[in-house]
Amino acid sequence: MRFTTMLKATAGAVVLGAAGIAAQAEEWRLGHILPPDHPGNRALEAAAAEISEKTGGRVDIKVFPAGQLGGAKETLTGMTIGTHQMAFDGAGILSQWTKEIGVFEAPFLARDFAHLERLVASEKGQELVTKLREDHGLRLLDIWYYGTRHMTNNVRPIRTPADVEGLKLRVPEVALSLAFVKALGGRPTPMAFPELYLGLQTGVVDGQENPLATINAAKFYEVQEHLALTGHLVQFVAPIVSEATWNATSEADRAIVMDVLQTHGDAYNATVETAEASLVAQLEDKGMAVTQPDRPAFSAAIQTIFAEFEEAWGPGTYATLSAVE
Repeated sequence: MRFTTMLKATAGAVVLGAAGIAAQAEEWRLGHILPPDHPGNRALEAAAAEISEKTGGRVDIKVFPAGQLGGAKETLTGMTIGTHQMAFDGAGILSQWTKEIGVFEAPFLARDFAHLERLVASEKGQELVTKLREDHGLRLLDIWYYGTRHMTNNVRPIRTPADVEGLKLRVPEVALSLAFVKALGGRPTPMAFPELYLGLQTGVVDGQENPLATINAAKFYEVQEHLALTGHLVQFVAPIVSEATWNATSEADRAIVMDVLQTHGDAYNATVETAEASLVAQLEDKGMAVTQPDRPAFSAAIQTIFAEFEEAWGPGTYATLSAVE
């Protein structure tokens, strides 16, 4: 079952019985860190306009891209204290509130985005999403496809885990990302994304890992020779609303918000998937040498790291999700 379908089935079951609340015009401030021209931001802005029209202005979402309301952590913190109402982010940052939800970014857990949707919609997945909502008042309204991460570097082609050994790879400052590269014999190096192009250009780091759209948009093909389609991490990004704001909205308007977000999310997902299908050839045309690594070998090589996160994710959580087809 699709994640949003499950949400619709329970959308009316809120503490305040919102169907009986008088409808009033509400401005929802939505902050995120993606640039204004990112397809995710464009989809959010289009959805916001349609929601305002269909609710007669009762739900008026104002989208603030590019960190205008602060970084990812600041934006979510603002939601918990009521300075704004919405965000657009993924499991990595959300794990700073509910550590168990970080399991969704376990390497090689999800095969593709459709599989990731099934993982989140599963009984265990919904348990984690519910914990985030109940403990911190952060409600996921849908999950959208952010992309699948791959490796690039300037030293050699990557075909097997042994080819990663010794490579200095930039990773986000996330414990799971550090453990992943270390398990492959690489040298994980946290670095802020705005510094990454120069770091690659000057050799401070040998390579990095990101979705194809990011590799292309950031012009890493100018400073990276090799692209390895490791596909090690399928990521979602979610429109998130504060529970207090959601509960204060009528049931009819909540249904409109969810329907519109799902429609625009589906279109956005198709855009990302179509772009990924063509980007490999585009990056080859721009001079990158592409390899198709032995993904099962990579997956086997990093299985030992999951014991490190068993306590954070909850006993048996990774194993339960791994069994979801």
